[in-house]
Amino acid sequence: MHRPSPAIGAGLVLAREPYASEGPQCVVAQAEAEIVVRYGFLHDGERGLTAAMFDPPAGAFLVARAGAAGPPLGGVGLRTIDSASKPGLGEVRRLWVHPDQRGQGIARELMLALEDTGRDLGLTRLRLVTGGRQPEAVALYESSGWQPVDGDPAKVGFRFTKELVSTQ
Repeated sequence: MHRPSPAIGAGLVLAREPYASEGPQCVVAQAEAEIVVRYGFLHDGERGLTAAMFDPPAGAFLVARAGAAGPPLGGVGLRTIDSASKPGLGEVRRLWVHPDQRGQGIARELMLALEDTGRDLGLTRLRLVTGGRQPEAVALYESSGWQPVDGDPAKVGFRFTKELVSTQ
């Protein structure tokens, strides 16, 4: 999927990239470094992301670039949660946009493209968790149709879910 984003400008390209490649690795490293700055640590449960989680057919990693060969401006991963009790469930991981590019709609475009990707993977519902020290992420999800899930944000962060409605 190479998708120029008309909402942001002709120069932005969103594409699926193999998790082990430079773009996703850059995005994940930057996202994790920012988590450490905001929270003081990276929880053990947040470590150990692998290509098996994000490469087809189990998932995808999207990267936003300034042009097809430009540096990564942001990205986000999606992995299938393989569970007989929850078929069609996907989990969003590591949404990150370069600080110099924030406020321009890149995260919103990444999330829209991620929803399309989820449909392509046969998913019907997505979930994610974000923390209280990421108010801009909470605002993005709330304004994008994600539904909060009951829970204690102080213990587990803010949980959201979104049903993927067919676009056909």
